[in-house]
Amino acid sequence: MKKKSFNISVSDLMPFIILIIMALIFGIVTRGNVFSGANIRNLFNQSLATIIAALGMVFVGSMGGTDITHGSLLAMATVFGSMAAEKFGFGAFVPVTILAGAVSGLLLGFINAKLKVSSFMASLALLIAYRAFVNLLLNSKSYLLPDELKFFGNLEFEIAAVIVLIALIIYIFHYTPYGMYIRAIGENENAVKHAGINVTTVKIIAFVISGIMAAIAGVFLVARVGGTNNTLGSGFEMKVMMAMYIGGIPVEGGMKSKIYKLVIGAPTIILLENGLVLCGVDGSVTQLVRGIVLIATIYVTMHVNEKFKYGIRKKPEQVTE
Repeated sequence: MKKKSFNISVSDLMPFIILIIMALIFGIVTRGNVFSGANIRNLFNQSLATIIAALGMVFVGSMGGTDITHGSLLAMATVFGSMAAEKFGFGAFVPVTILAGAVSGLLLGFINAKLKVSSFMASLALLIAYRAFVNLLLNSKSYLLPDELKFFGNLEFEIAAVIVLIALIIYIFHYTPYGMYIRAIGENENAVKHAGINVTTVKIIAFVISGIMAAIAGVFLVARVGGTNNTLGSGFEMKVMMAMYIGGIPVEGGMKSKIYKLVIGAPTIILLENGLVLCGVDGSVTQLVRGIVLIATIYVTMHVNEKFKYGIRKKPEQVTE
């Protein structure tokens, strides 16, 4: 007879704890208005694009890298898609948008992995460049989403799409050798190199995935707001980063990066903003609270996880040999 046991790390529970605490606080303060049917639907609609973009960003974050192009990238990608739809028909919108995201990821990955430029500095430069490019392309013009693509804004389609995307990313991230390489780079990049893995290629692919998912998020964001303009996605990259870190994805990446954490983290940050709005809090104060919550969450996650690093041991199960 052998006994099998497994541990639940405190860091695994933190996303749920934070979400529950926040929901209870806003539930009391807003007298239950935060849980109304209309508001729940609104929370989902606002969380959708953040979840999708974060599903791509987690590949970069798990390596210990950063991609903060998302807001400007999705604006630029959807502008390219809208221009293609205007010229070639509505069917060109989605593939051209996704292609633009992939090319951006390829460029950022090359700059980081090949030219050895910090991913933060490289993505910051592209963030600024993309926003300027969008302004030049639009020049105060805006594009409306073609009527044939408005089904992207249907709740049923959104739910089905996000489930499929989450399932696909979970499979790649947790059940393929590539997903293992990504997390291993975050743990010890030199060890991965010595194991014979082409780290440069792995990194570039991670940025490509991040760019593609940001572009897909842009498609759903355009469906929600009705079209593209030069302010689309402003500040969006910060929501994606906060969704990851409030969800408990380690800043340094590694094996503790898990998909469910960002899936919980995205509605948590949206709930924070939504709850503050329902409480009548000023926008500038909301930004201040977001910053404080992010710092507090990272601090608590790091120190609580260190204190309870051996986890919570579940009751052993007997296993017959």
